[in-house]
Amino acid sequence: MKRLLLAAAVAAPLAAPLTALGAAPLAAPLATPLATPPGPPAQAAWTRFRIIEWQPRSPAQLATLKRLGVTAGMVPADRHGGGLATAAAETLRQAGMRCYVENVATDFYSAYHKWAPGKPPNWRFAALQRRYAANPQDHSVFVRDPGLSDPDWLRRIARRLAVTVRAAQPYRPLFYDLGDETGIADLAAFWDFDTGAASLAGFRAWLRTRYPSLAALNAEWGTTYRRWDAVQPELTRAAMRRTDGNFAAWSDFKAWMDVAFARALRAGTAAIHRADPRARSAIEGAQVPGWGGYDYLRLAHAVDVMEIYDSGANLALLRAFNPRVIPLVTSGGAGPAQRHWIWREFLRGARGLILWDPEQAIVRPDGTLGPAGAAYAPLFAALRGPLGRAVLAARPRTDPVAILYSPASFRISWMLEQKPKGDAWITRTAADEDSGDAERTALAADARALARSGLAPRYLGPAQLAEGGLRGIRLLILPHAIALSARDAAAIRRFVASGGHVVADVVPGAFDQHGRWRAHSPLGSLFAGRGRGRLLRSGDAAGLRAATARAGVRPRFPVTAPLDDVTTYVFRDGRNTIVAVQRAFRSKAATERVRIGLPAARQVVDLMSGRRMERTRSITMELGRVRPAVFAIAHAAGRQAMAGRAPP
Repeated sequence: MKRLLLAAAVAAPLAAPLTALGAAPLAAPLATPLATPPGPPAQAAWTRFRIIEWQPRSPAQLATLKRLGVTAGMVPADRHGGGLATAAAETLRQAGMRCYVENVATDFYSAYHKWAPGKPPNWRFAALQRRYAANPQDHSVFVRDPGLSDPDWLRRIARRLAVTVRAAQPYRPLFYDLGDETGIADLAAFWDFDTGAASLAGFRAWLRTRYPSLAALNAEWGTTYRRWDAVQPELTRAAMRRTDGNFAAWSDFKAWMDVAFARALRAGTAAIHRADPRARSAIEGAQVPGWGGYDYLRLAHAVDVMEIYDSGANLALLRAFNPRVIPLVTSGGAGPAQRHWIWREFLRGARGLILWDPEQAIVRPDGTLGPAGAAYAPLFAALRGPLGRAVLAARPRTDPVAILYSPASFRISWMLEQKPKGDAWITRTAADEDSGDAERTALAADARALARSGLAPRYLGPAQLAEGGLRGIRLLILPHAIALSARDAAAIRRFVASGGHVVADVVPGAFDQHGRWRAHSPLGSLFAGRGRGRLLRSGDAAGLRAATARAGVRPRFPVTAPLDDVTTYVFRDGRNTIVAVQRAFRSKAATERVRIGLPAARQVVDLMSGRRMERTRSITMELGRVRPAVFAIAHAAGRQAMAGRAPP
């Protein structure tokens, strides 16, 4: 939502209707199980932090931006007939800069959130909401136009992508953006899309991979279908009127739409890879985990690059489920709070930054450095220099703590929260869905509490519980995990029986994985009496510290900070451990005396200054509110940590 003004800059060429083009058929039928798309290693040749200017700039401005560390710019796609704005690409090439291609298929992937002259970006979605509120019997509002499973549209988009990639190859784009602020409906807004014929056919085919027989589906849903082609999803208005706690027919359909969204993106990725095996696909404006297709278990494997609005732990989930993906973020200013945020996003895994600068505050129209550019300069030098390269080359280190990410629990939590409100869901907006939901809130709160304790969790999806994901884990956190399969529950019981510890904010598994209520939780005994499970309020930092201590988990690099406002990030490469600490920006004191404990006396290099320190068992510093402190610590006492170089 930060970039609703983007389309005004590209205007008419991006507002045109789609033109059918010739192309090869899709590589796989829609029923193919979700998998990582084929293609190049996404991070190959992405060894330095990328800084990209979004607005078009003159040659004089580009020369100054290049000296500042900006290496690429945005080039609009031509959605009339495929291709790109070659004049813009040529301007960047003449400046010695790369490009990326923007908004190739926003009309497909962001059909209900895109620019149109004189209208808000979500005007189509708002019109559907008004129609349904006026006539709840009008189910035509639930047919997505265009449908994500429509084979004609998928072929049309594949053709357009092929033409665009062939036209852009001489400019070696960093990536091809399939769509900006994509979603099933409007961003992460809730809606009962898509009941179109192609979607329902795909839904029924997908259900046959989820249930062993039609009889099994009927038993779960409480229905009496005699043919698979008669199966219909339950829509929200009907589900909210249920009194039996069985939301399976509703929840399965919502899960299917996440699958359909991810498959449509994968189809675009496959088309790009076919046209150029070295090319990367992308989406921009990735949303908070939840509705709109934002199930990160599926979405993480749909594209190669993702510009993301880091919220609700989505960046952490993305990195956990697909470490090969390249996350980007967008900055709209260079003030202290924004620079603090850029540092934080870099330490959390962002590998590049898009600059949104409509006021030309970074570089003035005459090509001279503006106030924002001067503020950015030391930050960009550090991110592009030895410090940035060292962090990008290292792997984030996790501790033996795992957090379960459960999209099924998210869906049922939303239903239980919204059900008492009746038809109020019809007018809910994407902004309404940005906050709330017990599962998402609990997950983010627990992650924050662990980070302040100096611990980095491993995120697991439900399938990973029984597939080795708990190997090496000592503490499992179940944030509002109210929907679990019998297989999930059995894996958790085995984990506890082998000595593992479990904490939750509610007794887990009140519903099965499809959303049907159980009379008794399969994990109830773990949280009753002297069971090994413990119930804690989500985000209870003191409770989690006690739970990690009971499980024998302690931070390898404990931090002492009087205001308890420091987050620790730990990375590891072949020779060193990199430890970064950053304060919360809103801390009252301008500086704070912070101490990092080391497991033994080690050689240390301050990567910010390049200063090599005497061998020590602790590091003490005065830490400010904006810039983190970053240190390379040798793995063994006899080795030397990497040398750094002070950023200008």
